Amino acid sequence: MTVKFIQYWDVLSEREDEFSKFMVKSYIPGINETRYLKIVGFWHVASGEGPYYIMEGVADTVKNIHSLLQLDEFKKLNHLLHFLITNYKSKLLVPTGPIEGIVPKDQNYRFNHHYDVIYDKYDDYIAFMKDEHLPIMEELGVEMIGAWYVAIGPGPNLVVEGACPSVKIIMDAIGSERYRLLTAKLLTMVDGFGSKILVDTGLLH
Repeated sequence: MTVKFIQYWDVLSEREDEFSKFMVKSYIPGINETRYLKIVGFWHVASGEGPYYIMEGVADTVKNIHSLLQLDEFKKLNHLLHFLITNYKSKLLVPTGPIEGIVPKDQNYRFNHHYDVIYDKYDDYIAFMKDEHLPIMEELGVEMIGAWYVAIGPGPNLVVEGACPSVKIIMDAIGSERYRLLTAKLLTMVDGFGSKILVDTGLLH
């Protein structure tokens, strides 16, 4: 079972160059070398609430994440990171239905939604996602690549991920009548709805 460890932060304005060098030379390779977690995405939020940077790591098990957090090397890297950033948050995400999580191999843009499902609407929500939301979003050009439950960290409790090769596809989807009607129906089943458009920082490539 793939799980995700997501870290969020804002970079101190006077430390941006130092931050980029630290990420490329120390933080990302240092995390990957532990073999407990692989950094697969590093994004900035082009639209939606902050923090501005999001780092996405995947692991085979929750136990691997726990082992990572106990490592002296991880503690050292995160200690050094905190001299360069502010507004740090983290989340542990585990897969939930009805989308099987994947990590696209090609460089992509993300269009993510997050929300809480209303308690007595859960069955309606699952059916809606399978029968309407997933196929319509993919017809609009946004591949749905994962649905995740926030096991540890701040809510909302569900994160649904979409990916596509350009921001234009996302903007065209958002501007369509089909997306407006789809979102209006979703909003009858969820609370705390929000969305983010994520753009690759380029620091992984």
